[in-house]
Amino acid sequence: MKRRVVLGTLLFGLLATACSGQTVDNASQSLLENGASSGEKATVPDGTISPKVAEQSSPAAETMEPQSTSETTSTIEPTTPEPKGIEPPSDRPSSYVKIYKNESLKEIQFGKLLINLDEYHVVSDTLSNDTETFKTEIDKGEARPEPHMTITIQAIKKQDFLNTEDIVTYLSSLSPDYEQIEIYIHVTDDSGIVGLYSVSGDGMTNYLVYYRDAYYLVESDYSKLDNYLFNDYPTANYEVNKQKIECANSFTANVNKTISYDDNKVEYDITQGKDGTKYSAELSFDNKEYINNFTLKSEKGENLLALSTDASGLNEYMAINFIDVNMDGYADIQVLEEEGAKNNSYALYVWDDSANNFIKVKCDEMLSEIEVHDGYLLNWQKADAVSGGLQKLVWTDKNTLIKESEEEYQAEQSKMDDGVTAACRRLFKAKIHSWVNSTPQ
Repeated sequence: MKRRVVLGTLLFGLLATACSGQTVDNASQSLLENGASSGEKATVPDGTISPKVAEQSSPAAETMEPQSTSETTSTIEPTTPEPKGIEPPSDRPSSYVKIYKNESLKEIQFGKLLINLDEYHVVSDTLSNDTETFKTEIDKGEARPEPHMTITIQAIKKQDFLNTEDIVTYLSSLSPDYEQIEIYIHVTDDSGIVGLYSVSGDGMTNYLVYYRDAYYLVESDYSKLDNYLFNDYPTANYEVNKQKIECANSFTANVNKTISYDDNKVEYDITQGKDGTKYSAELSFDNKEYINNFTLKSEKGENLLALSTDASGLNEYMAINFIDVNMDGYADIQVLEEEGAKNNSYALYVWDDSANNFIKVKCDEMLSEIEVHDGYLLNWQKADAVSGGLQKLVWTDKNTLIKESEEEYQAEQSKMDDGVTAACRRLFKAKIHSWVNSTPQ
């Protein structure tokens, strides 16, 4: 039977009575009757938070640990009654620790906020004043890159935002060195969430979770907790990414990318790490003509590139990629020219510092899934799901590639697996937004 941790209001008197051998229900009835007979109404002190104790059919699989103001704590087994004659303290503990020894607790509930953990389960629940922290582990037999998750929740006052820029400013104050911001607004979801704003950086993600009349701040070391908060998998409206492009000779280019899915538009601010050259770019999708338009401008606003390609959607994860393809220390541009059932076809534009512009690479081969090496590229071209051709393309000058060799690959080859995995990962990222909206829920 699934159990929930439910944050509610529980009188400390209930805990003491339960420890003396009564059930929680009997204790509740006893307190209500005593209160009624004395003519007083039982109340809960304002500003206190306590959990609802779920029933267990098995022997106690958790410990409850009141905490003093010091860091030293003691453990009390909930099934062990207190010695008779000892009155409970007037103030119940503001903190505790509960340990779960099996995989039965699959949901977290804090007020209106509900997290369905799916393949994870809660192993500990720590309450400290107004903040509750849950530690989870992956179920036995399941495999995920993140075997553990830590989730900390607290109720907050509503933050009123005038526009998307206000939200970005507030989120960046929570994590100044952020790497990604995601914004969901005007959400319609069975979870009851109407807005969710997240910021990720330094291995942690902060989530602002908005219901119509309740608001929560959630912090986690898991950056995709929205998958467990939403029921219907809505699409983000707005996203900001800060990318660091590792280039040759230890140079790093910075690419700040702002995506508006509502407007089918991506804006880029690029700074070359080698010489500090700055430029801006925009990718937009014309949903009437099914064309991606990409423009690149210098810091002074001069047009450097203007490209148009057929496309099925914005597909920004596939459409534009920044990578140092010729290992000269500058970030170059990989542009999707044509989508294919088996292979996508790309064009490469390398940075020419003498011309202070990007120049298209000359190559007679179809560039599909490439892998960069010093002096050459490996180019993977799929023939079918399990085989294809692997080409070695060498540089003859700064912007020319020729084929030096080609061999067939089969599915058992590890490099093929790596190439196909990378291709599938990029394809999944590109398709997920349109797929979610077009799939019946």
